Amino acid sequence: MDPTIARILQKAADNNEYQQLANYLISRRSMPDFNLGYMPGFYAKFISPGLFTSGKVPERGIISINQGAESWNPESMAPTMVHEMSHAAERQMIKQYYEIKKKLNKTELENQFLNNFQKIIGSNEPEISNWLKKVSPEFYEENKGYRAKSGEALAFGLENSAFESPPSNRPAPQHIDPTIATTLMLLLDQAQRVQNQNIAPQGR
Repeated sequence: MDPTIARILQKAADNNEYQQLANYLISRRSMPDFNLGYMPGFYAKFISPGLFTSGKVPERGIISINQGAESWNPESMAPTMVHEMSHAAERQMIKQYYEIKKKLNKTELENQFLNNFQKIIGSNEPEISNWLKKVSPEFYEENKGYRAKSGEALAFGLENSAFESPPSNRPAPQHIDPTIATTLMLLLDQAQRVQNQNIAPQGR
């Protein structure tokens, strides 16, 4: 592994939220790859496989880190790593939701996860965005193009709640980010427990 990436991940691992995200992704055998790249305007970005990635992105995805990080304090990148790992974990929870939904005989824990997933992420509608629209319509209208989208709201909510001064500097009105972060981590914990009951722990 590139030494810059190794230093960044070592610092990120000091954060409890990062550890929980990483543990979940490892249990799903979906810990993203990491690389350094030309990323103008971004500290880092989670890239998932898709139509325009030409098979170059593995199924577990890649977190591409701005090559400028070679000269940055690795500790300053920890919030960004939590943010991007949130995207990777959300993608896996969506996949997990549909895996469980196909099962004929579901456990009580699996049904609880399905119900809570629908309330927090939603299979058809962006539930977090709908919630933001209700509780803070002005914030939603000002940020609906990016910050208030469900996936970004989850990632920024966790990043801003896990660290006092994250580099993104995109705070939401009081109580919104902590509420989102708490909700996301509760769903992640449930997803982890479902994963543990179905599959023996596996390495990356």
